[in-house]
Amino acid sequence: MAFITEKHGRYEIKSGPLAGAWAANAILHKTIVAKAAGSTREEAVTALKSELDRMEQLALSECDTEGAPSASVYERAFRHLLPDMPDSYIAMLRAHLAAPDHLISATKLAEAAGYSGYEGANLHYGKLGQRVADEIRFIPPRREDGTEIWTCAIARDTSMDTEYPDTSILEALSRNMETVHFEWQMRPQVVQALRALGW
Repeated sequence: MAFITEKHGRYEIKSGPLAGAWAANAILHKTIVAKAAGSTREEAVTALKSELDRMEQLALSECDTEGAPSASVYERAFRHLLPDMPDSYIAMLRAHLAAPDHLISATKLAEAAGYSGYEGANLHYGKLGQRVADEIRFIPPRREDGTEIWTCAIARDTSMDTEYPDTSILEALSRNMETVHFEWQMRPQVVQALRALGW
């Protein structure tokens, strides 16, 4: 009997016979992320879908108050994204990671990436943030005009935890974005993920 491929959320499931039983593998970005076996194809696929649902629930339960997931989720995302990432995006990530307390301004990001001004860094770090957000299923806060603040998938405003502990990230960003020395702080999960990848 042939292998059958089906979708379950963002995963691709391949199932088929294996050594007198049935096996099912879940694949995400060409990588097997979970396996299951059973006496029938249906049993193997049902067990695998249950495991995938459990994994998704666990990932959601590990999200911080802003909806950003755990370091392990970021690590998987970066493993997938980094090989196709432009050098300028990698340069910005490296500069942000290396900055004291992981705090950096758009001007410093621009210098690291070779952009002529902070506008280029804002644009492209936001595009990088959107790639990361899509990969980790992060829903960023929106500006008053309804546009997403994609950089929030990678970084956050430092005043969230200290000066204004009860303020939402959107309010904090709105208050501080216009200041000359606004700095983004890399999310701790992102720092952990990049360190785990050997950065």
